[in-house]
Amino acid sequence: MDIEDIEKQSIKMQQVYNMILNLAPTDVTVLIQGENGTEKEWVAESIHGHSSRRDKPFVVINCSAYPRSLLENELFGYEKGTAKGARHHKKGRLERADGGTVFLNDIDEVLPLSQVRLLKFLEAMEFERPGGGGKIRVNVRMITAADKDLKEEVEKGTFNEELYYRLSIINIYISPLRQRKEDIPFWVEYFMERLSAENKGVTKKITPKAMRFLMDYSWPGNVKELENTVQYAYLTTQDELIDQDDLIPRLRNEVTREEGEGIVSFEDNEKRFLLKMLREENWNKLQVAKRLKISRSTLYAKLKKYNLAGSPSSVVRGS
Repeated sequence: MDIEDIEKQSIKMQQVYNMILNLAPTDVTVLIQGENGTEKEWVAESIHGHSSRRDKPFVVINCSAYPRSLLENELFGYEKGTAKGARHHKKGRLERADGGTVFLNDIDEVLPLSQVRLLKFLEAMEFERPGGGGKIRVNVRMITAADKDLKEEVEKGTFNEELYYRLSIINIYISPLRQRKEDIPFWVEYFMERLSAENKGVTKKITPKAMRFLMDYSWPGNVKELENTVQYAYLTTQDELIDQDDLIPRLRNEVTREEGEGIVSFEDNEKRFLLKMLREENWNKLQVAKRLKISRSTLYAKLKKYNLAGSPSSVVRGS
C-alpha cells in the first residue's frame, strides 16, 4: 500500500498520515501503539521510506518471535564461542542496520535486563558485542511498537521507566478497526485488487449484503483479520460475486447471533447497543460518550438504568 492511500481513509488514519510526513525527515525516536493486527509495521516502514535513510537498511526485529533469553543475541550479536552453539562470529541486527532504521516490534516482550542494555545503547548508540572486546558504534534510527499500553506497564513495574521515556519521544496511536469502520470498504477493495493481481487478473466483487456483514463485525483481529477474511472468500468462491454465504462461517455466525439475540423492545435494543459500544471501547466510558456525542452524566444514567455501570466481568453476556 502506498502512503497516499491513507488519504482515502478515515480522519483518524489521515492524522497518522500527517504524522508520518512530519516525522520522516527527522531522526526522532517513535513509539507506535495499537492492538495486534493494526498497521504498526507498515507505519514504521513508511516513516523510514520517506526519510533520508530510505536507501539504507530497514531492519525489523519481532521481539516476541525469539525466546526472550536469546533476544540480546539477535540485537547485539556475539563472537565465536561466547554463546551456546556459537561456532562463528555473528553480527547483531543493530550492527547490520547501521545507517538505517531499526523497528523493534512487540517491545513490551523484552526482558527487564535486556531493557536496561537497550537503554544504555540508546543513550550512546554504542554497545559491546559479547566476547568482542571493544565498543561498536552504529548510527540507527529507532522505531518501536507495542500492543500493550507501555505507560501502564511502567506503572505495573514490568517496563523500564527511563526506557519508556527514551522510546516515546513521539507517540503514534493506531485505532482498532472497530473504531473506524468507514475504512473497511477501502481495505476490502485494496485486498481484492491485490488478490486479483496475484491470481492472473481474476476479478471478483463483493455484494452489498456481504459488505454489510463485514461492516457489522467487530474485528478483534483488526486489519489483519479482515485481510484473512477477504483472502478466504476470494480463494474459496468460484463465482465472480462474493456473497455473505461465502464469508468465513465463524464471522457469519457471530454477526447473525448478535443481530438475532431476541431484541423485543426499544430498551432491550438500547441496552445491547450500549454493551456493544462498551466492548468496542474496552469499557472506556469517556470514549463511548464521545462516540455517542452525549455527556458523561447522560451516559452514566443510561448505564445505571441497564445495570451496565460495573466492571466488564460483572456484566453477563446477553443479559
